[in-house]
Amino acid sequence: MGDIERPELLPDCEVPARYRQPDELILDCLTNLTDESLADNRRISSLDACGIRGGADLAAATFMVKTPGPWHGDLQRILRASHVNVDRPRFTHGDYVLGLCYVAGAKGLPTGMRHRAVDDLVSRFRDNVGYAEARHLLSKNDWDWLADAVREGWAVWTAQLFAGDETAPLKTRMRVGLALAEHETPAGYVPEAVAQLVAQPGGASSDRLAMAVAVARRDPKAGLDLLCRVASDPVVQAGHRMQAIELLDESAPAKAQEMRALQTRLPSGREARDRQREAVERAQREETARRERETPEAVIERLDAEIEEILDSLRVRDSDDDFGGRLDNHLAETDWEGVAQDIVDIFDPVGDEEIDVSVRLLATMTRIRYGDEIEAVPDESVPDDPDADGIPRLTREELEAYAKEHAERSWTTWKELVEKHGWDDDDRTGEVERQADETTRHVDDMVLQKASDHLRDLEQHLMWEVWPAFLGAAAERKYATALHHLATARLVADEAEHAEVLWKDATVKSYSFDPLSMSWPREFWLVLEEWRHGATGR
Repeated sequence: MGDIERPELLPDCEVPARYRQPDELILDCLTNLTDESLADNRRISSLDACGIRGGADLAAATFMVKTPGPWHGDLQRILRASHVNVDRPRFTHGDYVLGLCYVAGAKGLPTGMRHRAVDDLVSRFRDNVGYAEARHLLSKNDWDWLADAVREGWAVWTAQLFAGDETAPLKTRMRVGLALAEHETPAGYVPEAVAQLVAQPGGASSDRLAMAVAVARRDPKAGLDLLCRVASDPVVQAGHRMQAIELLDESAPAKAQEMRALQTRLPSGREARDRQREAVERAQREETARRERETPEAVIERLDAEIEEILDSLRVRDSDDDFGGRLDNHLAETDWEGVAQDIVDIFDPVGDEEIDVSVRLLATMTRIRYGDEIEAVPDESVPDDPDADGIPRLTREELEAYAKEHAERSWTTWKELVEKHGWDDDDRTGEVERQADETTRHVDDMVLQKASDHLRDLEQHLMWEVWPAFLGAAAERKYATALHHLATARLVADEAEHAEVLWKDATVKSYSFDPLSMSWPREFWLVLEEWRHGATGR
């Protein structure tokens, strides 16, 4: 019998396996909390200490005071006297998972409480990872309780996983399997683990028969196949095979007759056991060869490959991509759809939530690979601190001020030219009209250029500064720094979304400027007044 492999990580819990245990202070607090021989004030202060520490420590204590059992009433009394509020807990789902590991693995706690924690841990994950963790938190021979738990109506899923676990002690599995066979289930349903144990040639034939009989008495149709397995297996003792056939007589006489006829063609029990022994030995040799191939060097090589694969997945943006060139072309053509697609292609990938998950997974795997000297990532509850000051910015007010500045400059230049060369005496208002049109076209061009340049600046800032810095920090195992750059990249993407709106407005709107808002000599003022009244009349 081998050992089930302990998962290095658990879903939503980024704490490596070797750290999934409480420190000495919290272990003492958890143990004191359930020790009825201690004074109440000491037990209360132990609970308060867990509350102050918060996180997984508080999660473990919360589970203990809430879980049913003979200790429940006493712990509720201690809870009421403490300052801990378990109705609004200050911990995450990952903290709770870690707290369950604390309770399940704490040898000083009541065994029933540890068993409840194991069941909660296992039932939280349908991919068996919780069960694999639980197998390492309880000793190999401390799983008999599952049979009683199933008969009491709880831990059924945990019992099914244990009964189907070929690395667990077979005798214990058979006892748990019998409890599962007796447990009420929907008509026609037989847990897969029970069917496997009935067919298990290494199990005692009396236990295999007992499980088949328990299912058949509860559900004759569901038990038919199990009784046939017992009756047709030469490893099962002849007396037990005949008992199975007698039960078949009650529900399926034709099948019972078939099983009787089969008995004369079965090999002897010794021959069947010899074949089974050879099959077991062959399987053990294959398992030994597999383990020998899993050398530490091979494990490290596989871990390095997985780390590199995650790093590759982060390279969703590459400065070698010609996004900038395409954006330039679409801006020059005032192609709305082209620019919109460019912005999606350039900026949207940095908002993918999977990037955060990958960085945190990368950090955890790297710490497993290289040890605690690797920089840890901050907790998810800690807000990121982006570098907002270095991001190119352009507001609508700034763009309007820019347009006003260029309009005033254009009119000032015109005034100086008129003062130097004189008016067109035939049509002064017409000259002002032409200047107004020219100024409007010039300012509109400048505003559009300014909005376009802003989009280019954002693209270059992301592609050539922020994203390379993010990838570089991740490659150098500076994961907190990488998340800082990622938050900055997302601010750049937000600014690009705002900049696109400004650019679109600049392509369709004309900037209106009243030259009379400036200071003019009397001669100019009169002409401008006449022009404005004429323009208003038109």
